[in-house]
Amino acid sequence: MLPSSRMRTLLICVCMTILYNSISGDCNKAAVRNALIRDNNLAEEEEVVIYLVLIYQARFFNKIGVNNGMAGNNLPTPEQAVALMQNNNIGKLRIFDAQPDTLKAYTNSGIEIIVSVTNDELQNISSSQEVADKWVKDNIQAYYPATNIKYISLGEQALETPEYGTYVLSALNNIQLAIEKANLQDKIRVSATNGRAVIPASFFPSKGAFSDSVKDRMRSFLQFLEDHGSPYMANVYPFFGYLENTSISLDYALFKSTAPTVRDEGRIYSNLFDALVDTIYSAMEALGFTDIPIVVTGSGWPSDGTGDNAHVATMENAQTYSNNLIKHVLSNAGTPKRPGKSMEVFIFALFNENLKTGDETERHFGLFYPNKTLVYPVNFYP
Repeated sequence: MLPSSRMRTLLICVCMTILYNSISGDCNKAAVRNALIRDNNLAEEEEVVIYLVLIYQARFFNKIGVNNGMAGNNLPTPEQAVALMQNNNIGKLRIFDAQPDTLKAYTNSGIEIIVSVTNDELQNISSSQEVADKWVKDNIQAYYPATNIKYISLGEQALETPEYGTYVLSALNNIQLAIEKANLQDKIRVSATNGRAVIPASFFPSKGAFSDSVKDRMRSFLQFLEDHGSPYMANVYPFFGYLENTSISLDYALFKSTAPTVRDEGRIYSNLFDALVDTIYSAMEALGFTDIPIVVTGSGWPSDGTGDNAHVATMENAQTYSNNLIKHVLSNAGTPKRPGKSMEVFIFALFNENLKTGDETERHFGLFYPNKTLVYPVNFYP
């Protein structure tokens, strides 16, 4: 017996949803969607239903990410962190070193993970292919694919430092070769996280350029990324951008501007986050690299602070920034330079960390307290 029209629509929707979510890449998904609609000669009402299904899927499968630091003596176990993330629609995780307990805890969780090589490991990995091979064997192959490792990030803002910067490129090449030996080069991408110090502050995103002190090193780094299909990883903090340039309005930093704030070469910016991301795109373009995507490996706002930061590091501002950032990311609005292009963003941090060093604000970037209650209301399903 042939299925009814309604049953046929339902079956096609189910099949398309499974196919749609089994592949990666916006372009590939669009191609599959269009081909299935075309080849199945769908009625107009069936197309409408399918598009609604795919919009729903895109919204809830493009999940937000978080950083999970371990600078605390009262933090939940990795297993408790997994459950907390799953219960709150958090689908991506960045860890700052390859901790066996954490990597094991995320087995079969489906959560995508960035595993980091610490700055202190860079020198040994850069000087020895054997060390790089062992690092990949012990920290990646031992857990993958049950633990859904998507990226390896070498160092934390190491390229911009005199102490570690000279090791990054060799370490990248050695880890990449180790990944290829393991036949994982099409599954796991290798990159390095960079901070704001590599790009001089510019009010206009189109003027973005890498500092002269790191320009040659950055050119080689970008060539590596282009050659291997890896993303540029960046920490993007409007909180620090606002503190460094108080001519910027706080509303602009918090995604609260109701009118265009910056007009730059025909592009309109209403928030500082987009401006900072596009500044990086401009810097890459100035060196001849136009197609490298950006993964924002860290962005957040502290909920408490002292001294000169106290008036900015407030619970209200942190709540506003985090919720507006999540809404912006999950909308797939992109940036003025890359409109409509989805972006992976990892919020810093999952928990407040009471042993973080530095300014008081460093201990108050968490979305959750160590007891797993929210620091402030967050809508992970905007």
